Amino acid sequence: MGHRSVWFDMGVFGALTVMVAVLLLADLGRHARMVDEICNFGHLPLFGVSSLVILWLLGGRRWPVRAQGPYVGAFFAATALGVIMEIAQVFSPGRFFELEDILLNTLGALSFLMLAYPFSGLPRTTARRWKAAGAGIIAVALAPVGLTALDAWRMEQEFPLLGSFESRLEMERWAAKEAAFSRSARHATHGERSLEVRLSPGEFPGVSLHWMGSDWRGYDWLCFDAFLEGDTPLAITVRIHDREHDRKDEQNYSDRFNRRIVLQPGAQQVRISLQEVKSAPATREMDMEHVVNINVFAYMLKEERVVFFDNFRLEPGGR
Repeated sequence: MGHRSVWFDMGVFGALTVMVAVLLLADLGRHARMVDEICNFGHLPLFGVSSLVILWLLGGRRWPVRAQGPYVGAFFAATALGVIMEIAQVFSPGRFFELEDILLNTLGALSFLMLAYPFSGLPRTTARRWKAAGAGIIAVALAPVGLTALDAWRMEQEFPLLGSFESRLEMERWAAKEAAFSRSARHATHGERSLEVRLSPGEFPGVSLHWMGSDWRGYDWLCFDAFLEGDTPLAITVRIHDREHDRKDEQNYSDRFNRRIVLQPGAQQVRISLQEVKSAPATREMDMEHVVNINVFAYMLKEERVVFFDNFRLEPGGR
């Protein structure tokens, strides 16, 4: 085994060690979103390493493998394995078939095989370009993890501001059901952007903030600004729950905060007492250190309505 293969083996082992250390030792408990992104990216190195194992087997259990055939076989075998595993998830409770995962599986096999291939007979500069392309594939796939980490850092820096919609990255913290939302330059009250929400006719159309600063201790009010288009009022519900509620098999209505609010046409501010949020569950107190979701929605909406939201924030003290 030559020096190049030794260094390659050490590099692969080192990369795997770092990834395992991040997954097992890093304090990611406050950022489940980060864990999700890392797990999504994990498809790439997993199938990258799988393709190298297949390559080693097809190459006669020798390293490095110089013939082209085993590389082609390893790529298609790893890709097929990824497709089969993704299809199998359809039959597993709580798992889903995702084309993004198949893409990451394929890119993992391709990039790792490109890094492993010796490119014998090619000029050194050309070989380096191919190696750089393989590394570039990994870097591009890793970008969402970096962007999520950046937004998580910004989220902590801006707290107790929960939502101001000044950054496109911030939009990943929000989700919609029977509704569509986008950043808007209209009716902004904090900065230059607001959240424009188009509520569709339906049972529970609304939006939810599911990534945010969760330690609400030391604050007394949840506040946000709203602008309702149209000429008639709109009843909405603000729902808030904590980590304990989120982990229960049955998420009972009486175990969370629910407040019906009637929005009037035009601009207004909504203020909710966090003491009321804390005491809302019927048989316990809300865990104000681990609040995990704010949901704002209408009920049994008959026609489309448009609402602009901005400046979701926590405030201390009185009014």
